[in-house]
Amino acid sequence: MTSAGAYLVYLAIVLGRVVSTPVGHVSYVAPGDRRSDVRDKEIYRFGEYASRWFVVAGAAAGFAMALARWDYFWIANVIYLGFVLWAVAGSVVKLAAYQRGL
Repeated sequence: MTSAGAYLVYLAIVLGRVVSTPVGHVSYVAPGDRRSDVRDKEIYRFGEYASRWFVVAGAAAGFAMALARWDYFWIANVIYLGFVLWAVAGSVVKLAAYQRGL
């Protein structure tokens, strides 16, 4: 929904410029500065720290399953699940940190 709204705003700005400027001369401006500040770095570090335990748990579970001689299919899937949970949890933690503050 946000993407659609942002596109409509962009479209309104560009079409507004086309009224008075030929299409080939309408200037394009990047959406903003991509440099990260201290807060971005802290939130990234916090999200990685809080979610890395899913990778550790997946690896430990895979190791335990290998010791118990489980089928490779289940070992691979539990390790993959650890990576998926790490990515999802990291994203949720980072978004929450941006929303509520770190």
